[in-house]
Amino acid sequence: MCQFFCERQALAALLISGAILGSVGNCFVVTAVALSRKLRTTTNVFVVNLAAADILTSLFVPWQAVAMLGGDDEWPIPGAKWLCVAAGFVIVVTFGCSINNLALIAINRWVGITKSRYTTRRIYTSCKLALMVIFAWAMPICCALIPVLTDFGELGYEKLYASCTWVIAKSVYYSIFLSAMYYPLQLILITLCYSSIFCYVRKTSQKMARADAPSISDKVSGGVSSRAIRKKLWKRQLDVTKNLLYIVLAFVLCLTPYFTTIIFTTDWSQRLVPWVGGILFFNSCVNPFIYATSHPDFKEAFGYMIRCRKIPTGSISQRKRSTATTSSQEHHTGTEQIGQ
Repeated sequence: MCQFFCERQALAALLISGAILGSVGNCFVVTAVALSRKLRTTTNVFVVNLAAADILTSLFVPWQAVAMLGGDDEWPIPGAKWLCVAAGFVIVVTFGCSINNLALIAINRWVGITKSRYTTRRIYTSCKLALMVIFAWAMPICCALIPVLTDFGELGYEKLYASCTWVIAKSVYYSIFLSAMYYPLQLILITLCYSSIFCYVRKTSQKMARADAPSISDKVSGGVSSRAIRKKLWKRQLDVTKNLLYIVLAFVLCLTPYFTTIIFTTDWSQRLVPWVGGILFFNSCVNPFIYATSHPDFKEAFGYMIRCRKIPTGSISQRKRSTATTSSQEHHTGTEQIGQ
């Protein structure tokens, strides 16, 4: 019994830590985009939407800690059972929205990098962006409303895991339904998009590297040597490879264990569910580090914010990359868009 309670305390501490990091990190992301004109890009519309979903997740995660540290058989606040139901509803919605945003970001980068600027602008108009953002929220909201409006599943206090999600005993098929709606399609889209991006950047970089020096200097860099361009292209390719690896690994490592264990009812899977659920919640604080701190413009914006200084409209890093940006736009390599 003591060991069981200690496990719950450890999980509660993990959830509280994740909630704090997730709230602060995602608020930094939203604030940076709001203050920096340079960060107001199409891709960052989805990044901000993702951050908003993760902030909402982080705000409701502490109720999961309350459930874990309370009684074993019922919600520890009898007069406010609606809080547990609300927490379960929000968790279902925000996790679905976060996963959808990861997929939308992947699609956006694939279109922006592999397609022409005209095609990208035609697809990502203000109206279509709004519809994409609405879809990212509408689909999980509909999924969360199913157990509220029907008898298919039940949201509330789960006695088996002492959490506010859905009641496993009454929601076995609902768990399978959520796993099918939230995981396979998004994972396939993300993997295909980033694999295609990598192949396209590699192929384009090799073509540019094989081009003769005069044509590259005249058309691309305006006097930069072919050797320097080749080195920059390959360095950029390695950076892209690492970023893609981080994104895919974070998605797989945080979500796969949970969606795998909840569809099984064996003793070992039931024991693992609280821990893999904690990892799933922790995904909300991992995203800012992947989508923000690895981006040079976000890093710069964060630096100004921490020092309480105004973010300039034009930064040193932007001026340094201006020549490379012009080159990437002319050849549709989209390397600058990868950074975004």
